[in-house]
Amino acid sequence: MDVKPPASAAPDPGAAPGSTPGPAAGAVTGQASETPAGAAPAPGSGGAIREQLRLLTLNQQRFERYLSRRLQVDQAGLAVMDHLVHAGPTTPTDLARRLDASTAATTLVIDRLAAGGHVTRQPHPTDRRKVIIIPAAHWEATAYEHVAPLVQGVTATAEALSPGEQATVAAFLQRIVDAYDGAIRT
Repeated sequence: MDVKPPASAAPDPGAAPGSTPGPAAGAVTGQASETPAGAAPAPGSGGAIREQLRLLTLNQQRFERYLSRRLQVDQAGLAVMDHLVHAGPTTPTDLARRLDASTAATTLVIDRLAAGGHVTRQPHPTDRRKVIIIPAAHWEATAYEHVAPLVQGVTATAEALSPGEQATVAAFLQRIVDAYDGAIRT
């Protein structure tokens, strides 16, 4: 999907022609970067932070594509598996609701995951009309093999900060999450 900033948004002079800011840049400030490529952002402008958030977003997307290839699961399947690992087995309807997808689309994703041996459907323990989706026994360990270097890197980086720095970074990141939540609600 090609999303372009409104005509009133300041263009990024350092951006490639026809390119648009990454999700983090636009979501955090509502406009593209004002700093030319190679130039230091003005103090207090937030340009350096916006750029790092943009790069973080791009790297997260790259990592998700890498993980999808390694685990042989498409992006939608990866979202379902992430939910199942973190929240536990659940019904297809609950998965659809939590992932903000239609039940038909979620069923197709579950069908692909089941065909690939990533999940199984089992009878619901209390309602015979329903099934629950359960990740394959090997899934979490296999996924963690690929995610472990990232988890370890983030952990080491956070632990290298003083308690005060950790509190500042955590508060900042919470504000960024709130900015995304606010943008989604509008």
